[in-house]
Amino acid sequence: MDMVLCDELVQEILRRLPPSSAPSVSLVSKRWLCLLRSSTTSLSLRIPPHQTTPIISTSDNSPSLPSILSHYPFLTDLTVVDEDNPADDLLLLIAAAACSSRLAHLRFLPASPLSPTALLSSSAALAGLTTLQIASLLPLSFRWLSFLPSLKSFSLVRSRPKRPPSFRQEAQQPPPAADDEDDDGDRSALMLLPLESLSLSGICASDRGLSWLWRRCAGLRWLQLRACEGTGDGPSSPVFPLCLPGLLVLELRTCRAIADRVLLHAADHCRALTSLLLYDGGSRDALHHFIRRRGAALRTLDLRLPLDLHNDHLFAIAADDRGDIGKPGGHRLAALRLHSCCLVTGDGLRSLARSPAGAAIEELALVNCDVVEKEPGLLTCLSQSMQRLRRVDLSHNEGLADKEVGSMLASCRNLVEMRVRGCRALTGAALSSLLKHCGKQVEVVDITWCPGIVSDAVEMLVMNASCRLRQLMVEESKVNEAAAVWLSQKGIKIG
Repeated sequence: MDMVLCDELVQEILRRLPPSSAPSVSLVSKRWLCLLRSSTTSLSLRIPPHQTTPIISTSDNSPSLPSILSHYPFLTDLTVVDEDNPADDLLLLIAAAACSSRLAHLRFLPASPLSPTALLSSSAALAGLTTLQIASLLPLSFRWLSFLPSLKSFSLVRSRPKRPPSFRQEAQQPPPAADDEDDDGDRSALMLLPLESLSLSGICASDRGLSWLWRRCAGLRWLQLRACEGTGDGPSSPVFPLCLPGLLVLELRTCRAIADRVLLHAADHCRALTSLLLYDGGSRDALHHFIRRRGAALRTLDLRLPLDLHNDHLFAIAADDRGDIGKPGGHRLAALRLHSCCLVTGDGLRSLARSPAGAAIEELALVNCDVVEKEPGLLTCLSQSMQRLRRVDLSHNEGLADKEVGSMLASCRNLVEMRVRGCRALTGAALSSLLKHCGKQVEVVDITWCPGIVSDAVEMLVMNASCRLRQLMVEESKVNEAAAVWLSQKGIKIG
């Protein structure tokens, strides 16, 4: 039976199987194991720490990285996580593998820092990369990016290495290059990078080399800064705004030291911006200025500002009257997500909900927001005014009552996604209301960490929900045998 099917047909079958079935398939026969490996396009390797045989060994009898990769000649997506081995040596081994020319996505996460020299040496073999994520870079230099002509997305997880470089590595590192200086001052002569997505973490004001990068990122569409204290090359990099004009998405996560400056730059230069995420940083005035300048064009506004978001910001969004919904220049806000915003009250939310901007909202998240529990009837008012609501997230409002949820759901006729994770006061009555008002169209439900919702309520939900329910997030301990049968029959995924 093993030889009835030709290799090509078996490989096509194996490509259609879920990744979880790989261990079972590999045990069928040596032929199937070989065909499974040759049909594998995505692989994740976690190299165990302190193993007796070095992964960088080239011995045929050792489980070295070259020997492992030699079994997967058609890889396009590779992830490598390592705690012990020198990052440079590992990257050079990957570049020397037969699959390197096919790689399009590489996540390279060693504990030791990676050097620009190793990246430059590997660039010819990895010229087909479109996505690259690396853990740390030392020294901080980005000139090697010029040698990856297909790279669209680059992510630096942390600018400081998790593990300090050894003495041998330090000796091999060249001094930091003056990457902030160009050979000539004519920006039109610069070779722009093909990058469209860029994520940087842990950048300091004193870090050199960033100006070289900002000058060549005029094509950026998505920019994420995480835990950054600066944009490099001094307290205020004069060339940072050069990467902003084409941005569609801007994310600032825990960047309080630079949030105001970046927001002011974005207000002046981000003419195409449609999404802003701002977590734990940004003053009241800077955010207000940004909203007045760019708020009307936003499709998504995602804020976690416990002490910096006020009603004034919501009033500013509501007061913007640059046209009608659906018309050029009109309101475009489709998603509003607020997390732990303690100073926002019902007045601000109601004002927004009753405005043209609020009427266009399709996704509303009020996660761990005091106002949800302090002002009864607020959720009902919001749902009655936001007739386009399709997704609601009320997670981690521990005192949220069944009555409030039921009243809100009575007005949410288009709801397809409901998340109440961590709402400890909710019971099965909330699920009954969900089935009554939204049971025919709801697709995603998250009721994780809701101790008041017991297994009988979960069984009732999956038994009575329509065939459109495709994902249910709940603890496995609450899925009894009867519920498991219904989940299997309806094809509903758990988690």
